Amino acid sequence: MKKLIQEIHRRSLWQVLGIYAVGAWVALQVVDVLAQNFGLPEWFPAFALALLVIGLPVVVATAVVQEGSRGPEPSVGAGDRESPATAGHGSSGGALFTWKNAILGGIGAFALWGVVAAGWMLVGPGARPGAAEPGSSGAGSEVTRDLRSVAVLPFATRTTSEEDEYFAEGMHDDLLTQLAKIDSLKVISRTSVMEYKGVNRNIGEIADELGVATVVEGGVQRSGDRVRVNVQLIDASTDQHLWAETYDEELTAANVFAIQSDLAKKIAVALEATLTPEVAERIEERPTESLEAYDLYVRGRFILDNRGSTRDGVESAADLYREAIAADQTYALAHAGLANTYLQLFNLGYLSEDEALPAASAALEQALALNPDLAEGRLLRAQLLRLELRPGESNREVLRVLELNPGSAQAHAQYSAILLDLGRPVESVLEARRAVQLDPLSVGLRRTLVARLAWVRDYDGTIEESRKLLELEPNEADAHYYAGMAHTIKGQSESAIESFSHAIELNPDDPYYPAGLAWAYARAGDRAQALEYLGQAEAAGVPLKEVGLVYGALGDLDRAFEYLERGYETEPGTLAGLSADPSADPLRGDPRWQALMDRMARE
Repeated sequence: MKKLIQEIHRRSLWQVLGIYAVGAWVALQVVDVLAQNFGLPEWFPAFALALLVIGLPVVVATAVVQEGSRGPEPSVGAGDRESPATAGHGSSGGALFTWKNAILGGIGAFALWGVVAAGWMLVGPGARPGAAEPGSSGAGSEVTRDLRSVAVLPFATRTTSEEDEYFAEGMHDDLLTQLAKIDSLKVISRTSVMEYKGVNRNIGEIADELGVATVVEGGVQRSGDRVRVNVQLIDASTDQHLWAETYDEELTAANVFAIQSDLAKKIAVALEATLTPEVAERIEERPTESLEAYDLYVRGRFILDNRGSTRDGVESAADLYREAIAADQTYALAHAGLANTYLQLFNLGYLSEDEALPAASAALEQALALNPDLAEGRLLRAQLLRLELRPGESNREVLRVLELNPGSAQAHAQYSAILLDLGRPVESVLEARRAVQLDPLSVGLRRTLVARLAWVRDYDGTIEESRKLLELEPNEADAHYYAGMAHTIKGQSESAIESFSHAIELNPDDPYYPAGLAWAYARAGDRAQALEYLGQAEAAGVPLKEVGLVYGALGDLDRAFEYLERGYETEPGTLAGLSADPSADPLRGDPRWQALMDRMARE
């Protein structure tokens, strides 16, 4: 062994090994990005690694042959020097071959991977209709033949009672959460699969629209003190049942959670997904031993899912979470649910920062004291930290969430926002796209993607994604809002004013839309119209930051910074993301801008 190492050292093979290792690492990073963004199956990165491993001994062997063919090294005396005429020749020729071997070997392995990947996209399963862009309407996800991509359709019930409906939805939501903990699975999130509730559609069509290869369907029935659950896993391309299971158990909290965890593990096994002991342990956790507390919690979540855009709906959910906490003080999810309602009421404008954020923080701290690794709680903490202008800490929280629940579309969307705050716009857009892949029919996540594209100054992309969002939801006012933003900055004043006006028509109560129209008029040089709509926005309660941005567009920088400073002092959460906001461009050359950014960074 010692002799072999000496021989490797004498022949300078450490150099080829080092060069090849660095090049292979770079190639694998590129492969990972390509695989995620071009609908390639999950085994393609492993295939690339295998090719690079196979290429290594070939490169080393070739280098050995070339080194040996050069003959013995000439003897160089102590007084001999290499002349300028021979620099780069003679003994350095071996190094040239070493570099060439390392580079050409890596390129060869990467090129072979590229040929196979291109073939997959052009003539293989990845070339099926809809593979390039989600769904026929631009609203779905990439089609894939990787069986580990799965959609869990809403569970059917045999009754029409709301009680059975929310219980079935609770079981369905919990199964989605459990499956999303498994990193090697792609699990379509709740919003998208709920579009198929009560719909009699061909499984293959549903799979194509959602961009998956397998589908889970089943039903839940409660009868007295018994619960019956039947589930089947189907290969969408063949309609073949890959696995099926029926449970008939006494209705207890322990049995409900045991059914959910058993379903998740058996689906993972059937799809040959990697299930580590740590993930298996998290899947088997029982959030509460109280059936009453669980029942109240799923009722609250049901109301929040279906009426979460109204004050009455959010407050009703909050009341149910409080009842769940009263039934079981140790129920961490109920505390996190209560924290979420405070944040939701703040986001909807029904509570001020002073009213909402301390209450949300208190409920959240209780949840995390009970379960420090509660993914739902850590995601809420990431949101709170971002509102407190602490993006670094927020980033650490959301990265932990993605470790605990890598398939969470909401976590990827939140990570996208934080990356924007941290000045990493390209990664921000990739995370927003990943969220859409996991929940392709979610209007909220499509809206997030449109916003990210606007913030990273991809204005043509913003307009195109706004069009797709309107195909998904024709009355989505935010699609017009962000299109108006893009048209404004592109200098297309007429289209911008039309887009903002459409947004106001669809939702006249939102104060951001008249502020956007005021900003568009300001950029167009129409001060009178800008001030008129700005007055409407202020009367409707638009954040001070938005008023400042309009004055910035009008060239009144003193008033602009006056509003920004007031906003920083009284409602700092509204300034999150300001550093990347294209609307703030007129302010960036003023010394007061950098001073404000420095103050925000120190928080």
